[in-house]
Amino acid sequence: MNGQNQQPLNQVYWLRGQKVMIDEDVAALFQISLKVLRQRVSKNKQRFPPDFLFLPTLEEWQVLQQQADPLLKIGKNEIPLVFTEAGLLMASGIIKSAVAIKVSINIINEFFKIVKSSNQ
Repeated sequence: MNGQNQQPLNQVYWLRGQKVMIDEDVAALFQISLKVLRQRVSKNKQRFPPDFLFLPTLEEWQVLQQQADPLLKIGKNEIPLVFTEAGLLMASGIIKSAVAIKVSINIINEFFKIVKSSNQ
């Protein structure tokens, strides 16, 4: 990504009562193309049940667009796939890169911080 077209990574939205990221932002997070991300997900469909990855309805897509920064056009011209936190962790396991490993470690560390603080 060059500096001019770089949009903020980790755009997190609320949908169906949970935090989600659209596929375009997930691809940017892992520093891979959207096409590669979708190919990897397609080849590993069994790893992505509906509570990990889903296609929002038109109404849900409109809600996501309202949550987005008005200066950023999210999802281009189609409704994107949406990853939940569990889906993001699963995606980090099928993307073979140093960035994906770091993302996976960060997600796991955050999870353990939450678990640890709730047990105190």
